[in-house]
Amino acid sequence: MMLCRNALCPIAIGLMLMVSSGLSAQEAAQSPPPKLKLNAELVLTADFCNAELKRGNGWTTVKEKFPIGEKLCPLLEAELPSVFASMKKSDHVPAPNTADADVILVPKVGDIGATMKNMAHSKRELVIVLEWTALNRAGNAVWVQTIQASGRENMGNVFSHGKDMKKINDDAVNDALAKSEEAMRSSRELQKLAQ
Repeated sequence: MMLCRNALCPIAIGLMLMVSSGLSAQEAAQSPPPKLKLNAELVLTADFCNAELKRGNGWTTVKEKFPIGEKLCPLLEAELPSVFASMKKSDHVPAPNTADADVILVPKVGDIGATMKNMAHSKRELVIVLEWTALNRAGNAVWVQTIQASGRENMGNVFSHGKDMKKINDDAVNDALAKSEEAMRSSRELQKLAQ
């Protein structure tokens, strides 16, 4: 009988058992987390959906525009319903005790920043600070969370800069969505409100 002398041996045995049992990697993965039993209202204001970072003049500095809100609003509207029992969207915070929802989610862009590099293949970073406030029907804050999301990509040259800017923007927005979903799912305050 052969004994495992390598630290990776248990992992290899586990993979062989999984393959021999006919399970695919997707079937072996966990099922999606359960939804919070809350009817939610997502408030996407015009200020939030138009949030962007613009800088440079195109002559002496590189002209850049990172349309964070334009990309993030449709993503939040499409993806956050997977976290809650139901969700509707509005463009303003409802008056206290007038909402049908159990929880009103209000995102706000706290800050957007991007590093600038001199070399085309230098990595740069776009950082988004997203502030979430969850209100109950009475209009009281029950959950406040700050999310810091980022995307990294090459600075790019004259030919690739636009494509690289789009990629860094998309990566940062997708990171903000993923971290927002995770923060909501793991929030004890939202879980308690759902009971």
